[in-house]
Amino acid sequence: MGLASGTKLGPYEVQSPLGAGGMGEVYRARDTRLDRTVAIKILPSHLSADPEFKQRFEREARAVSSLNHPSICQLFDVGQQDGTDFLVMEFLDGETLAERVRRGALTLPELVKVGMTVAQALAAAHRAGMVHRDLKPANIMLTKVRAKLMDFGLAKPVAPGAGGSGSAPLLSAARTMSGPTPVSPLTTAGSVVGTIQYMSPEQIEGKEIDARADIFALGAVLYEMATGKRAFEGKSQISVASAILEKDPEPVHTRKPELPPALDSLISGCLAKDREERFQAAHDVWMLLKEIADRPQAGPALASAPSRGVLATRILLTVSAVLLATAAVLFFAARGSAPALSVRAYLPPPPGTAFRPTGFDSGPVVVSPDGKVLAFSAVDEKGITNLWIRPLDAAQATMLPGTEDASDPFWSPDGQHLAFVADRKLKKISVSGESAQTVADRAAYGGSWNAGGTILFSAKNTGPLSAVAATGGQPTDATKLDAGELFDNEPSFLPDGKHFLYRAGWHDAPSLIRVGELGNAKEKPVDVVQGEAPTFASGRLVFVRDGHILAQAFDPKTLKLSGDAQTLGEASKVSVSPGGVLAYHESSSESELKVFDRSGNVVAVPGALTDYNAPRFSPDGKSIAVTVTDPRSRKSDIWVYPTMGGQPTRMSFGPNDFWAVWSPDGKELAYGVMDNGKFSVRRRPLDGHAPEETLFETEAYASAGVLDWSPDGKYLSIDLMDKGGTWSNWILPLQGKHEPFRPPSTAGITASAYDGMFSPDGHWLAYFSYESGRPEVYVVPFESEGLKYQASTMGGWVARFDERKEFFFITMGNRLMVAPIERQSNFRLGPAQPLFQLDLPNFAGPNYNVSPDGQRFAVLTVDHTKSSSITLLTNWTAALPK
Repeated sequence: MGLASGTKLGPYEVQSPLGAGGMGEVYRARDTRLDRTVAIKILPSHLSADPEFKQRFEREARAVSSLNHPSICQLFDVGQQDGTDFLVMEFLDGETLAERVRRGALTLPELVKVGMTVAQALAAAHRAGMVHRDLKPANIMLTKVRAKLMDFGLAKPVAPGAGGSGSAPLLSAARTMSGPTPVSPLTTAGSVVGTIQYMSPEQIEGKEIDARADIFALGAVLYEMATGKRAFEGKSQISVASAILEKDPEPVHTRKPELPPALDSLISGCLAKDREERFQAAHDVWMLLKEIADRPQAGPALASAPSRGVLATRILLTVSAVLLATAAVLFFAARGSAPALSVRAYLPPPPGTAFRPTGFDSGPVVVSPDGKVLAFSAVDEKGITNLWIRPLDAAQATMLPGTEDASDPFWSPDGQHLAFVADRKLKKISVSGESAQTVADRAAYGGSWNAGGTILFSAKNTGPLSAVAATGGQPTDATKLDAGELFDNEPSFLPDGKHFLYRAGWHDAPSLIRVGELGNAKEKPVDVVQGEAPTFASGRLVFVRDGHILAQAFDPKTLKLSGDAQTLGEASKVSVSPGGVLAYHESSSESELKVFDRSGNVVAVPGALTDYNAPRFSPDGKSIAVTVTDPRSRKSDIWVYPTMGGQPTRMSFGPNDFWAVWSPDGKELAYGVMDNGKFSVRRRPLDGHAPEETLFETEAYASAGVLDWSPDGKYLSIDLMDKGGTWSNWILPLQGKHEPFRPPSTAGITASAYDGMFSPDGHWLAYFSYESGRPEVYVVPFESEGLKYQASTMGGWVARFDERKEFFFITMGNRLMVAPIERQSNFRLGPAQPLFQLDLPNFAGPNYNVSPDGQRFAVLTVDHTKSSSITLLTNWTAALPK
């Protein structure tokens, strides 16, 4: 149907038609409430009349509307009036990429700019669990400001039998934004609907598709921008499909010899027929386009890809090796003349592994003193973590045997040894392959090693720094805590080998970077600046504050800063060599609160990007309580979010409230409060009929958290950390005297033990601890000693029950596992099976939760691509803003 100018759809007034097609009509309209121009799409009546379509459409529209990215056309609203369903979208003024390509190929700068923008948009969508499925030039709008990706769909079959990816994107306006023109590609009809020239082989074959289908389409779009011709053409749909399945396009360099060979290899990596051989993430494509953008005429000259495609991992490894080798050559050859040239490169993890930059037992990248070798920890597909070393001029990394479960590596001054923490001990190992040796029998975090043979490290989670000889011996205190100070950690020796930087931490105040002196632990340290992860190199203090890497001029003799701090990147840890090589894993404390189904698909995004912690489903599964930290004050409070999206409600107002749990009837919340070093447990009714009640408070413990509420409503499970840094599980009775006690079955554990989650019948507790040297998940009786069941075998943490007799935990590689509970009495689990990968924030904690029915998962999710590579910067001072 056509809508006349002036027609009202709710608050939207139609102004003029923009296009029409099989999936509906699009109009320019005015939002009378906000006085802005919008685009409205009217959905076809045959779809609107389908109840299944309407239900799924509304659910998926909520998810698409959460894609708040500057390079994605925003969906504002969904409405219905007089039987007419409509979408309200951002109005974009410009031309489509299809119209631009009609005039000829893009210049290299134009191509790279548009390609990077589209890759960023795809990466954001893929992180949200959404696949575009109809990426093509007609769906990319070139505005005056930037390229915008339009018409995101959540393609699933509208009816059974349509094929794994068969139905058109529900929210797509692809064929309505412009009529049939010479540049409008052929579209199909029937069980496979879409734009066939840009379909991946698996789409054409009707297979289930994932984000890698968008990578293929992006390769086809890049090819078209580069050459002005489509990658796959034919006289009929069948011939186009045959070309996609069986042929490779003519190489870009054949048609455009002036373009860098790296672009040819990049496009080949996107267009690999086998999706396992294709680039696996849009962020990888963005990184390589960025390298081409930084040096378009002197990019890495890679060999042309074989005709049947190149393994995407091999391409990325090759590119990384070339970049690293180039960086190394430029850096070391230039040390005498010190040219103002900084080289940036990205290093992927070894094949079959993932980096472990943050969280439990993490091992962030560290640069050797001479700047020639990187060391880091990586976890393999079995969940085993080891240390790896990677020379800058090497094609691949090498694992160091004898470093299982290693974390917190740091180098000896001569670069011949690595020290690290494993089995809660401080160890060292020669990089030439000798066996690891124990330096200290107790260690929580790594540290720094000076030329005199002294190592600084953290023996416990809390407390002062310790010093020990690198040959081993009895550690001694290297610092002294101030009143109220919780810990000292992250030491780094200054050039004189006597003074050292370190981080001092408190509960309710920002961390301070201080300078201490060996042998003078009782002397008052020098306060330098707020921040953490300090190190000194190239005349500057390099440190982290609020997730940003900063560099500021620093005199190691006077211990004074000068000038302004300048930003280098985003990370929680950073490593710098004295000669000017800097490395880090990009990361952020912020995350999105997302709800996943059992297949790992995002079904809702209740909370936009901010600093969350400890999500917990309500007993009816309709709400999620979560801790939210204010980015300015850094104070935390409890908020409740509707599970499927909507307006959240703030439930507490400080001073620092965190880790809320629901009462069994869903009418109350209990949570922890930290106020001037004093921990308390409080509860409040959600209806506000009674004030907040303090159940328990103590100053005897350094840290704490509320974990669970027993099914009978009689107990709270809490974690307490003693002043020595050891965590243990306690039970707080809610009747009579509120005096916590340790469960009999865990009272004798001397290693740190975390959690203490009640089973649905209240007879069992699940927790994880370091009893075996690595974190493992256990289940024990709640009220008596007895059978102890180990649920994980290769490392695990954060266990959860549902009400369907299932048990969940996370591996050390952050994969969510599920196991059936075969017996309640004499507890027994069936085989554990993986569900999906979690992309958790860069801190350890209860960052996911299971709905009572076991069908939904509230997960704090970050951009996993930020930690999927090591960022390497040579001659980093040249990259500082002038």
